[in-house]
Amino acid sequence: MSGRRVVALDVGSTTIRCAVGESEGGRLRVLGVGTAPSFGLRKGVVVDQEALVPAIMAAVEGAERTSGVLVDTVVLGISGAHVAAFVQEAVVSVGGRDGRVTTADVNRVLDAARAVPLPAGEELVHLIPRGYLVDGGSPLRDPVGVPGSRLEVAAHLVTAGSGPISSLVAAAHAAGLQIEDVVVGALAAAEGVIRDVELDRAVAVADIGGGTTDIAVFAGSAICHTAVLPVGGQHVSVDLAAGLHCELAEAEQLKVRYGHCDPAALRADEVVTVHGAAGAGPREVTRRQLVDIIEPRAHELARLIGHELTRAAAVAGPLERLILTGGTVCLEGFPQAVHRILEVPVRVAVPEGLHGLADQLALPGDATAAGLLRWGARSEARRERSNTRAAGTAGRLNRWLHDLF
Repeated sequence: MSGRRVVALDVGSTTIRCAVGESEGGRLRVLGVGTAPSFGLRKGVVVDQEALVPAIMAAVEGAERTSGVLVDTVVLGISGAHVAAFVQEAVVSVGGRDGRVTTADVNRVLDAARAVPLPAGEELVHLIPRGYLVDGGSPLRDPVGVPGSRLEVAAHLVTAGSGPISSLVAAAHAAGLQIEDVVVGALAAAEGVIRDVELDRAVAVADIGGGTTDIAVFAGSAICHTAVLPVGGQHVSVDLAAGLHCELAEAEQLKVRYGHCDPAALRADEVVTVHGAAGAGPREVTRRQLVDIIEPRAHELARLIGHELTRAAAVAGPLERLILTGGTVCLEGFPQAVHRILEVPVRVAVPEGLHGLADQLALPGDATAAGLLRWGARSEARRERSNTRAAGTAGRLNRWLHDLF
């Protein structure tokens, strides 16, 4: 008997990934993946729907070819500087006849946290309980059955701009797709790459894509901080194009093939050919000239990540590990530069624990797509269970991501 099908759509600023998976018995099997260059998206926000729609369709068609599955419904990842987060507390009285917390009490206190007014133009995407208190006692992950008269929750609320969400959803609809769930990229990437042994540690995941860097910080089995930086690997390419007087496409190729973040790691006589703008003709430059352009931007990005980690430290405490993922971490010397600048242990992460065509989701840039697959599989499993209380029991990150929508 076949398992539950789920499709992930990761619409990035440089690449669109569509992945088809099947979940059965706790195993997630990759059936097929399609990728396409992204157009019409800037820093996670749609700027040209007419350009974006065919790019989405190309990625979906690639996933359909490799999987043999017709794609019509997807779990959609979103990112951009419009994504924000804050902590909201709420309290309700325990209503059970025997004086113990019930599922209904948990749902009521979550509804109370969810009812906070939002600024105009923003909408709630995720509500994630960080912990419950019964009569002011110790924090609990699941308070159901605990005796008491007062139930409190501290919830991490993630919001996003209504306009950017609507524009991206409209582009997906124009590509012939329906949206099953919308998931913030920082949480999807964390779902894609955090290992079980890291779940109880103070860790951060930085997913560094082309146009944005998505950050999620966890500690004490709770999410502490999420943020989106409007900077990524594409900014390095723009710097190279300006510094080398070449087209952006060539700058991107030079970055991927010859880029490095540490001039000391290169020989002085290494040269590369730059063709330059139309009519300029090819010329040779040293590889160190590329590094002289790349290094400042890479260090700036590391310091921006460090600033967000400092903001999170007030709640999370000292960070034990920074998990780097996303396509930009493949830039040679970048993880080492981050380690030197931030003075924190660094792990470069790729999706793990997948089956089937897992090699098609095996690079750092695949983290969000893999996480969206896991997220969709878990959500479907929760909907199929007869007991669907908010503090459900599915998912590797369940201890943080109890209530999704």
